[in-house]
Amino acid sequence: MRKIFTFLCFIILPCYTLMIAQTIYVATNGNDSNSGSISSPYKTFSKAVSVMSPGSTCIIKGGVYEQELLISKSGSSGNYLTFKAADGEKVTIKATTVVNGWQLHSGSIFKANVSMSIDSRFRALYHNGDYMDLARWPNNVDNNRWTLNTVAVTGGDASSFQASSLPNMDWTGGLVYYLGAHSGASWTRPIISSTTTQINHVGVDITKWPFDPHNPTVWRNIPGNNRGQMFLFNKLEALDYAREWFYDSANTILYFQTPDGNIPANGTVEIATRQYGAQLTGQYIKVEGIDFFGGSIKISGSNNMFFNNTVIHGNEGHDNLNNTGASVGEAAIEVLGANTLVKRCIINHSAVNGIIIQNYSGAHNSIIEENTISNIDYLGIHATAVRSTANNIKVLKNTITNAGRDGIYVSGLNCETAYNDASRAELINSDSGVFYTVGNAASKGSVIHHNWFHDSASPSYSSAKAAGIYLDNDSKGYVVHHNVIWNVSWSGFQVNWANWNIDFFNNTIWNSGGAMDSWVNGRVQQDNRIYNNFASTGDWFRGTGFDIQNNIIAASSPFEDVANLNFMPKSGTSLIDSGRQITGFVNPFKGTAPDLGAYERGGTAWTAGVDAIMDTGEALDVAQFFNQKSNLTIYPNPASDVLNVQLDASQNRGIVTVKVYSLLGRLIQIKQFDESQNSEISIPLNDFSQGTYLIKLFANGSVYNGKFIKK
Repeated sequence: MRKIFTFLCFIILPCYTLMIAQTIYVATNGNDSNSGSISSPYKTFSKAVSVMSPGSTCIIKGGVYEQELLISKSGSSGNYLTFKAADGEKVTIKATTVVNGWQLHSGSIFKANVSMSIDSRFRALYHNGDYMDLARWPNNVDNNRWTLNTVAVTGGDASSFQASSLPNMDWTGGLVYYLGAHSGASWTRPIISSTTTQINHVGVDITKWPFDPHNPTVWRNIPGNNRGQMFLFNKLEALDYAREWFYDSANTILYFQTPDGNIPANGTVEIATRQYGAQLTGQYIKVEGIDFFGGSIKISGSNNMFFNNTVIHGNEGHDNLNNTGASVGEAAIEVLGANTLVKRCIINHSAVNGIIIQNYSGAHNSIIEENTISNIDYLGIHATAVRSTANNIKVLKNTITNAGRDGIYVSGLNCETAYNDASRAELINSDSGVFYTVGNAASKGSVIHHNWFHDSASPSYSSAKAAGIYLDNDSKGYVVHHNVIWNVSWSGFQVNWANWNIDFFNNTIWNSGGAMDSWVNGRVQQDNRIYNNFASTGDWFRGTGFDIQNNIIAASSPFEDVANLNFMPKSGTSLIDSGRQITGFVNPFKGTAPDLGAYERGGTAWTAGVDAIMDTGEALDVAQFFNQKSNLTIYPNPASDVLNVQLDASQNRGIVTVKVYSLLGRLIQIKQFDESQNSEISIPLNDFSQGTYLIKLFANGSVYNGKFIKK
């Protein structure tokens, strides 16, 4: 009997050990035959996943991993499967493979034998971590992906483009990128034949949206861009410029012309080999502190957390070649599962969307919070830095800059968009907004509040329609309050068609092309309320569908320091106590009535973006907010002309935000720096008065505080 018991223990106990929560390790020098302990780590993520159970943690040791993090198992509520970088160690997961063995092809073009088995849409090449151009004409002469470098289209139809002078070569099998004169969205198609004046391509249905306003039969009065613009790409014969490449799939040969014209050094060239860097198909999974490069993140399971990660070049593909909607579903981070949290991540560079939250897959009740998102939608298609069609979505405290079209797009029911700092949208497109959405018959029941939407102007080749907030075609049921919109080239607030039940309360619009505008287009607009707003130019909505009360338009600034983005109303100005109390709307105020605009004098000097200060209705408690602690190296102090901020290794990473406050806690200045290569920031003090100031620096998910004196 004792022998039987001993035998059963020998069999059962190891199995039981694998079933209970545990901490296991993966390392680049590990082995899947190891035990998975810290001294005997596994090598692959798949091995780690296979032995994990709810509550288990996988610690990934520092290094570069050319394998996908595919997590098909599930944790449980309160017992997540956790995958995280080892403390203090840099973990990079790449969806790319290094290409070596280069030989001279001709001139400054080199070649290597390699198999690019990934779908042609997602092929990409990187040199020293930088994205390179697929061979094209005209060349990308300024190395700026936002300027397109196109040629004007002079005519055409549903299956052809004409231009005055095209290269004398056969473009058959190549691709054509087209952006209509309307500049609302682009599309790409395969080329089937060509001459020196015409490109014939696989056709599109130009009788249907979105191609009806975006095709060469539509003429617009825009000098140099009457019928749109195009560039041609993906032909070996077009490879004639630095930073260009081409892949001959028939002969599995990769061609590349380096930036300096020299043969690529070993380890400097990478190609995309997988679409995804990670896929979370199970539930209750947490991924934390990992850098991803060259591949997207797909979160299809529910109740998952993606926290404090970096995704660089998440999706660098081109348009779907039979796209019928001028939009794409891919993104650097694709959220398909419900109750997903994406927080404190850095997303930089994606040809399509930054983060997409899909309604069709049921990705409802998800939160996108405190992320830094930049350089999104190089295609100039219907793509967005944060794009959501799902319901009950919260988009909170994100810092967003540089987008081809929209900064934020939220179209679901019962959503909240709040405390986001979004700027430099519409770098390629026009007729859009920093915040943009399209309506339908449904009343959305959504709120847009306490955001900064600013510094957006569509390109010179377009109609310059860059709005701050744009509730397009039949949008209904929105409450829009306490937003600041500045430096946009079109309306601060734009609505179109049948807009009902939209409340626009206590917003500030500064230096825009106009305050508000609407295009009825034969529809009915009704039950819209416009109260307690300030604008520096333009008009409020015109028409019978708007109740407009207690608003002011004035060209001179009533703010404390608009040059340094301080939109708090000055004492004694026309904004003070000039608003109305709004039934059913909580709007704390300090005087006899609410102030006009987005800030209440004596209330919170709220901010937007990562680490935003939320509006409590009360002035900021400076001592509590800064915790009376200084952990930032600044010099000289006192300073007269320039203040230098020293960055240590943990601070020196990507986008750095610096905020300067008065001793009363009022925001004086906010600036952003791309300091991925620098160890010091210099802040000019010419516009500062003498006195003592508080400074906060936000970098790499951490906050650093300091104090300085301007003498």
